[in-house]
Amino acid sequence: MFSLFLTSHHLLVRALLDVCAGYLLVLIARILYTQIRTAYHLRNVPGPKAPSWLWGSEWDLHKASPGVRYLEWKAKHGDVIKIQGALGRNLLAVSDPRAAKFILEENVFDFPKPQGVREWFRLLVGEGLLFVEGKEAHARERRIFTPALTTNAIRPILATFYALSSKMTDAWSARLDSTSSDAIIEDIQWWTNRLSLDNIGLAGFSYSFDSLSSSSEANPLAIALEALTNSADNFSSFVMKALFYTFPWILSIPSEKSKHINNTREELGKVATRMWNQAKEEGADTGRKTLMDSMIKADGADEMTQEQIAAQLRTLVQAGYETVGCTMAWLIYEIARHPMVQSRIREEVTATPNEPTFEDLHGAEHMPFLDATIKETLRLHPPVLELTHVAAKDTLVPLSKPLPNDPFGKLDMLIPKGTIINVPVNLVQADPDVWGRDAALFKPERWLSNNNSEKGMRDVLAFSAGPRICPGRHFAMLEMKATIALVLRQFTLRPVPTKPIEPFWSFVVRPRVRGEKDSSLPVLVERIKY
Repeated sequence: MFSLFLTSHHLLVRALLDVCAGYLLVLIARILYTQIRTAYHLRNVPGPKAPSWLWGSEWDLHKASPGVRYLEWKAKHGDVIKIQGALGRNLLAVSDPRAAKFILEENVFDFPKPQGVREWFRLLVGEGLLFVEGKEAHARERRIFTPALTTNAIRPILATFYALSSKMTDAWSARLDSTSSDAIIEDIQWWTNRLSLDNIGLAGFSYSFDSLSSSSEANPLAIALEALTNSADNFSSFVMKALFYTFPWILSIPSEKSKHINNTREELGKVATRMWNQAKEEGADTGRKTLMDSMIKADGADEMTQEQIAAQLRTLVQAGYETVGCTMAWLIYEIARHPMVQSRIREEVTATPNEPTFEDLHGAEHMPFLDATIKETLRLHPPVLELTHVAAKDTLVPLSKPLPNDPFGKLDMLIPKGTIINVPVNLVQADPDVWGRDAALFKPERWLSNNNSEKGMRDVLAFSAGPRICPGRHFAMLEMKATIALVLRQFTLRPVPTKPIEPFWSFVVRPRVRGEKDSSLPVLVERIKY
């Protein structure tokens, strides 16, 4: 009997091993077929020679300053570049303005996010807006909270932005009062990330994260978010990023990164549940105009499960925190580096005795130079360097000019199904053919001219474009304008000469002191002398 049991057990194990081996062979065959087919159809697309078969050009991209390799390759190979990724996978970097517009705006649902990117968002925030694909599913997700992000809906939250910015500037004033020096050094990246987190909490949900307070060092959500988004500049993070397009399941393997993902998801889930329960107790007719109130009233919100609710809220906190906080840090850095820009903005924000109103800040009509400075910051410091998609089917994509190696000079190219496509935002936003020979310079006045649409995609892609354009862009612009208006009415900002700043590739493109590992942005802050 025992021998019969062992024999049966052995046969079962062998059968399972055979199934696993068969599945693995099918998977490898599918990957090889896709790679061979992609390589054939993209054989005329120019690109750099990969320094490694294992990692392709990915390690080169990872170690170089963010976006630099793309700029070099574009200068040598043109607007459509074939890049060899890890394990021989071919990727396309597309900065051709006609092709980028086709992919991001006109045929966006034929170019969904790759499965690896979707898996990242599923593990981090759940199956919300950042995860879903398909026109109908995407439209449903946007319907739930988009009404709270319209221009009229964000008008009442300006007071919240001012109140929280005042909390930050009051802390600076207290530090200046406690020292005999005329100036203090503040880590702007720390402050703007915490300010952004508190803004999305109070303005979005009437919920206080209280991460700006003196006792916030122990804030578990802020710590989890910081650990996740300030830890990508290491080899394990590189390996995960290089391989998850081919093997999405790699994100589930226990690692330091997966631990940060789980911690962040857990903390966001706790907060989301508390916020939702609090809002439900208060009811939908509080008279407020927050994201939470809009979600309660939204069509279909009552049918959402608790996990779907948590996914929505995790998505909104994650999307509204890191990108805005990082962009605001770069904005303050550029203002500190350019005294004439700083003076010109200060003239706009101090033109009236009181803080600028919503009408003053919204749009570009009343404070055009402040608006232009933010757009120029987004152009040169896009928080997300690549907009990544995959061809869901064989697609003929139009081009603004033929590929250099195309003997027929066609104004289109076939992108085969399964091809990973990166639209490098810095290429589109710093292309000398579009922006002129001074494209690399910080020059806000370029946005004050009336010819911004004369050449291709002369606009910022930091908020993406088309149906996937960020619904929170008006929220983010108002938040940044209110902060800068309040700061420049009280302080002068200067860079710290002994601490040069460089960008590095983390969850977003963050600033840090050159040679250091973690993100920081020291800036000299002093009171305005009249």
